[in-house]
Amino acid sequence: MLAYLKVLDFALVESIEVEFHDGLNVLTGETGTGKTVLVGAIGLLLGDRADTVQVRHGARAAVLECAFDLTGTPEAQGELERLGFISGGEEELMLGRTVPASGKSRCNVNGHICPVSTLGAIGDILLDVHGQNTHQALTRAGTHVEYLDRFAGREQMKNLGKYRRSYDRLKSLLAERRQTGPGGEGLEREAELLRDEVERIRGVKPLPDELEKLEAEAGRLRHARELWELSARVEAALVSDDRPAGCARDTLSGALEELRRMSSLDRELSGLAERVESIIFDTEDVAAEAAAYRGRLEMEPSRLEEVESRLSMLRELCRRHGGTLPSVLSYLDEAESKLRGIEESIERAGALDGEIEKSRAKVAGLAEILTRGREEAASALEEAVAGELGQLELKGARFEVEVRPGEEKPSTGDVDGTGAFGPRGSSEVEFLFSPVPEGPARPLRRIASGGEMSRVMLALKIVLAGADRIPTLVFDEVDAGIGGQTAAKVGEKLHQLTRYHQVFCVTHIPRIATFADWHYQVFKSKGGGGVRTGIELLSGDERVDEICRMLGDTTGRKVTREHARDILDRAQNR
Repeated sequence: MLAYLKVLDFALVESIEVEFHDGLNVLTGETGTGKTVLVGAIGLLLGDRADTVQVRHGARAAVLECAFDLTGTPEAQGELERLGFISGGEEELMLGRTVPASGKSRCNVNGHICPVSTLGAIGDILLDVHGQNTHQALTRAGTHVEYLDRFAGREQMKNLGKYRRSYDRLKSLLAERRQTGPGGEGLEREAELLRDEVERIRGVKPLPDELEKLEAEAGRLRHARELWELSARVEAALVSDDRPAGCARDTLSGALEELRRMSSLDRELSGLAERVESIIFDTEDVAAEAAAYRGRLEMEPSRLEEVESRLSMLRELCRRHGGTLPSVLSYLDEAESKLRGIEESIERAGALDGEIEKSRAKVAGLAEILTRGREEAASALEEAVAGELGQLELKGARFEVEVRPGEEKPSTGDVDGTGAFGPRGSSEVEFLFSPVPEGPARPLRRIASGGEMSRVMLALKIVLAGADRIPTLVFDEVDAGIGGQTAAKVGEKLHQLTRYHQVFCVTHIPRIATFADWHYQVFKSKGGGGVRTGIELLSGDERVDEICRMLGDTTGRKVTREHARDILDRAQNR
């Protein structure tokens, strides 16, 4: 339950600290004193959007704090522990929020800084505010399925949990399937083209420097005869004895003989003789290499054809893939990698299609179970709400629950591929209402007045009280459009909710206020250079005075005070 609230420099509030209790807590006061401001402070502590205009004029920041007592609320305590907001055994949760006059607000849970979304998540577990916005939510058909599921009971909520897990699994599979690409014939064609390219390159088996070597070999093969003849002439010029003018070796040998004679006469010439001798050896080596080269020359046309054919294949690969053999080999690596990816994608897409089909069938089966549960619970909810509405002075009014198949999403709007399935199944629920027994039942948003809507909301809350796990309910002026005996019934029903919840009610109606276990008055006081909002817990004569004020008589007349005591006594007796 909400046990403590502290508000500093928020709207009209300079400083308020108040403790709350289990049961029905009623807040009353003149219009404009700040009752709804306190509800707004609670909303901010539980994740509502902050605005700097909410900071009291002249203050640097609004500071809000509250404490929840978790004893007696094991489900909420367990959920908070599961989400990591409290540790095992903790029975108190402190929330804080600072809203500066300029800049972003700061939030904390048990003294630890947190994002505002954390406060919102905690708020969803601990407290539910019902006011004009809640009435507006009740007019939206999308919220009605939640009410019906909760009324249907634990088994329905268990089935809803199973459905949601299966639905989330289906969405995950569909998202993964979208990431694998379109698949089908287009992807197969791309894979086939890549396979052809890869097989063509693999078939040729190019080497990085092969082109240059083959071009050189082709050149030799094309001029083999001419090269053979030239090499023979080189050999003959260097060492052959058949040349008329003599070969180079013979000429050099004659010169060597002369130099040796000269060096015998002058030792300084011995070096020249050695050099000529070395030249003769080199000449013979060159002639031998020319002869060996000639021996290696291939004269077969078939080899030239083979080389030319190989060059043609290599040049075609180069033309198609970057101009050089290294670029061809690089393309081969990329193509093989891409082909593996596509083949894996095709394989995964096929597997996913099978998983999606199974998952969709499971989701459809669970959705059907949910729909049957809703159809079975609909008539019971109609009867239960009708009974509560009768006690709330709406006898003869008809409340109906319509369960219908969900509409198939148009192809352009079915972004996630889930079709008619949504987070809560494949059926839609809408509450219908007729204030008179003979009139046609129509959607709440078209029929119900403010007072009727308040009572429908209260009737639903009473019917759902046992199933609703939220510990604290806040009703902010939900008594619009009601009075008299109906107001007494509303007060009695609000108190009835305290069997399952801590209840807060902001009201202007005295008959509702008389049912309070704890009656707080919100007031304005002058001082310190301005008007300030305060709050105090009333008892005894103070409470009688406040009921008199709410009855419209602050003169202290005996008859009014007796009337106030009388309705207080009757409320407590009831």
